[in-house]
Amino acid sequence: MNLYIIALLLLCLAGIGFRFKNGFEDYMSPAKTGAIKGIFVVIVLYSHVRQYISVPHAGENKLFFDVLYFFGQLMVVMFLFYSGYGIAVSVSKKDGYIKTLPKRRILKVWLDFAIAVMIFFFVALALGKNYDLERVLWSLVGLKSLGNSNWFIFVIIVLYILTVIAFGITGGKKHFLAGVIVMTVLSAAATAVLWYFFDEQNWWYDTVMCYPLGMWYYIAKPYLDKKLLPSFVKWLLAVAACVASFLFLRMLFVETKSRVAFIPMAMIFAVGVVLISMRISINNGVLRWFGSRVFGVYILQRIPMIILQHFGCDDKPIAFTAACFAITIVLAEVFERSTGKLDELLHITPKKIKK
Repeated sequence: MNLYIIALLLLCLAGIGFRFKNGFEDYMSPAKTGAIKGIFVVIVLYSHVRQYISVPHAGENKLFFDVLYFFGQLMVVMFLFYSGYGIAVSVSKKDGYIKTLPKRRILKVWLDFAIAVMIFFFVALALGKNYDLERVLWSLVGLKSLGNSNWFIFVIIVLYILTVIAFGITGGKKHFLAGVIVMTVLSAAATAVLWYFFDEQNWWYDTVMCYPLGMWYYIAKPYLDKKLLPSFVKWLLAVAACVASFLFLRMLFVETKSRVAFIPMAMIFAVGVVLISMRISINNGVLRWFGSRVFGVYILQRIPMIILQHFGCDDKPIAFTAACFAITIVLAEVFERSTGKLDELLHITPKKIKK
């Protein structure tokens, strides 16, 4: 299984760029952030695959499991951070954007998720497993599962709803900073509520604050760019400060398992990745593809895992993982294209103009 970590590393190195003098001014562009999201959605796929195979954690598999252990819940941090950043960009630059959010974000994500859940439902039926109506209904809002990943979709929809509330109260673009402050308070409240209800299932709440952090980064970006992009020394000191803080909190978390340590650790991890991307650019087409289809890859990747395991194909983990990758790529591409056309048909998203 170590081969898969090496393959991901080679993808990162293919097209990598370094600019230590002035840095990359486009480090937060969709293309650059897409490649980084691609890295992490592949790591998420690795993490899910390990739940369906049984292999020793030592020897030729040690690197694979060590990498997954290191990232843990951190593998989803950048999705939340970049989402918060992207929303902040749109709210601050587009008049009335917040009014489009319920349809173009909340409804779109939920509808696409509901379609995916029903696909899992029919896959389960085909494999001889039936779910009662109550479980299906709870699964459609992300609070239960039919074999699919669910918690992240529930959390992102909640955050989108809170975004509408926060910027709706404060007036959107007109009082942008006030909206970010309210959003931060609401996110902290959501973290507390989810913590109360899910407690031991920490993945439901321990990365939530990375979403408003992305908004704060958007506010701080002009200042950070001015100070860090031209100066390698200042950039290096900032990265070193992030690394030192991360390692301290990591050590504290490993010793105590306290979410009080993990939550700021996750936030520092996100900032650290962004700062590193100022001067080290991941610009690989394959990773950008994965990054542009995060939803499809994330939500559908368990389907081949479930089917192949059902038919006993999990006894060859390397081939099993390769097959899951190949099938997920096809499923994600078909799903993204199909739901994209459906969203346009239902006027949830604007129709794309062909160039």
